Amino acid sequence: MATKKASKPQKAQPAAKSSPKKAAPKVAPKPAKLLKEKVKVKPDSSVPVRAAERLAAKPAAAKPTAAKPTAAPTPAPAKPAAPKIAAAKPVPASKPIVMRRPSNGAIKVGIVGCGGRMGQMLLKMLINAPGVMVIGGTERRGSPALGQDLGALAGAEPLGISVTEDPAILFETANVVLDFTNPSATVVHAGLAAKWGCCHVIGTTGLDSDQIAAISRAAQRTAIVLASNMSLGVNLLEQIVEEVARILDVDWDIEIVEMHHRHKVDAPSGTAVALGEAAARGRNVTLRRVARRSRDGQVGPRQRGEIGFSALRGGDVVGDHTVIFAADGERVEITHKASNREIFARGAVRAVLWVAGKKPGLYDMRDVLGFGISGAATNGGSHGGNGDSNGNGG
Repeated sequence: MATKKASKPQKAQPAAKSSPKKAAPKVAPKPAKLLKEKVKVKPDSSVPVRAAERLAAKPAAAKPTAAKPTAAPTPAPAKPAAPKIAAAKPVPASKPIVMRRPSNGAIKVGIVGCGGRMGQMLLKMLINAPGVMVIGGTERRGSPALGQDLGALAGAEPLGISVTEDPAILFETANVVLDFTNPSATVVHAGLAAKWGCCHVIGTTGLDSDQIAAISRAAQRTAIVLASNMSLGVNLLEQIVEEVARILDVDWDIEIVEMHHRHKVDAPSGTAVALGEAAARGRNVTLRRVARRSRDGQVGPRQRGEIGFSALRGGDVVGDHTVIFAADGERVEITHKASNREIFARGAVRAVLWVAGKKPGLYDMRDVLGFGISGAATNGGSHGGNGDSNGNGG
């Protein structure tokens, strides 16, 4: 019996020991809640995975309950964002160009073959032309002009635009592109103009019939000015030659003589060919059937109705062209002489201003100058260009 009574207090002792155990769990949940609060911060910080700065900023945001001063440094990481915006301001660094050449209503113009003599002259004229904004220029690979500033290349103030070798971007972004390159490159450029709907002013020389046909196909999708010569005087000469040939019969022999500088790579010049086409139109014949490009050796007497060509090369002659109508007892000579390339550049600027916004079609300088509006020109063979791969007048 005594043993049974002694066992009862032993049961009470565990109950007393269990009471502290119950108290301990009550204290433990409090730190457990703190742990849960910390865990809540971690998921928030793991959601945006962008920059280490934000991960560092999140723990700082969890301490405001302990000390609010730590909340003040949190705006500090936001201030570096302001320098990032300021660092983006170098992009508008090119805006001084836009300020000097207002883009409101201005025609965005690019030049392929801008490193040649004619290309540099065009740059100089276009930079100062009202209503025009030069946006880029290209040159062939290996050209010393690559990487140069367009303004400096033209002898003007820097534009902040470098010469590149990728014409595709130029045709994609410009309203009009001037082309003084070489025949094969010009055909590629005409395709780019058709693709992007960019107007194309061509002054390349030496184009053959297949290349002109390719340009004509491109002109079905965009406006192209294909110019044998961009000067007012030469285009006036073409009109006069056509009228004189119409008036005089085939008893009057026609010979065309041209002279250019020693660097010109093609002969006869594009302008000479255009003058021959004008004479052929006046006589209602096809030039390729009556043209005589050269004479050497025992060639026999001159054939009736021929249109002959003679090409001279030497010195720094910009371009001389004479059309001779010779008959028994008399001779009529009509001559045009170019003393500098500015006459071609001025005509090119007029072509740029005229063609912008025109409907697709193949035009020539007579359309630009108002001598005749033919819509899509069909006398493609007359277009030889007034500049070779070096940008020389033709």
